[in-house]
Parts: sequence; C-alpha cells; structure tokens
Amino acid sequence: MTNKRYFRFLSWLLLLWISPSCFGQVIRVRIINGENGHPLPKQQVSVTLLYDKKYDKEIPAKYDAVLNRETDANGKAHFKLPEPPPVHFSALVPVDWSRWKCACGILGSTDDLIQKGIMWPEPTNKSKNSDALFMAAPGEILFVFHPLTFFERVFYPLLKD
Repeated sequence: MTNKRYFRFLSWLLLLWISPSCFGQVIRVRIINGENGHPLPKQQVSVTLLYDKKYDKEIPAKYDAVLNRETDANGKAHFKLPEPPPVHFSALVPVDWSRWKCACGILGSTDDLIQKGIMWPEPTNKSKNSDALFMAAPGEILFVFHPLTFFERVFYPLLKD
C-alpha cells in the first residue's frame, strides 16, 4: 500500500513538473480608446509568428503562422503560441481610418512581450497615461486607438484620395 501511494505521488509530481513545457504560452492583445480607456470590441487582430532558422533554435513541425481573432466585449483577444515560441512576432489591427488614429502594427520580441508586455504606440504624455488601464501587463500587447478630432473627421474625406 505504501509503495502504491509513493508511486502515485511521484507520478503526480512528474506530471506537474512536465506539464508547463507541454502547453504553449498564451498572449493577449487588448485594444482601448486612448481618450477614455474604454475597450474596443469586435476589432480584428492578427498575430504572425515569425520563425527564422537564423534566430530560432527549434521550429515546430506544424503550426499556424498567422493567427486571427476578434476582440471580445472587453477589447481582448487571446492567442496560444506554439512550443517553442518564435523569437519574433508581428501583430496588426486593421483600423477604420475614418474614425481612429493608431499605429496599429508592431514587430516585436516574444521575450519582451512575455516578460514585460508591450504598449503601442508608446505614450508621449506620461502623466495622462499613468493609469494602470494604459499599461500593458506581462504577456499582453496593448494597442491604444485615439478618436479623430472634429476637424480630422471633417477633412478626412478630402484627404483620403
């Protein structure tokens, strides 16, 4: 009875020790309105996994190079990275230029994303964006959209062609 219990304990311990390496890292993309911090739902988000033999020691045999999602009611989209994750990635949010200003594409380091998080574009006015709502958490890409001003909306149809 004791050996059986000991074997069961070792089996669970081994399973718990190995399990984190069996599952890919989950990253999140969050999109907010830069004026009020409200989430922007139903935005298309694309994350491209940029594996390269020059930088990546190991490339998975099967993986989707381009992952597409739509943000939920909280302005968030979740993506599961394959194991091992790529050294670099790109993320893109197609934007309605008639309503929003945004640098909505980024090329980044997966390590930076997982360890620190990435806010894009980086804030120019630190005092305005000091709220935790305007900060990216580890494993998160935060895109900040800014609505067009009244004059930008009026002149947009004239400038788009």
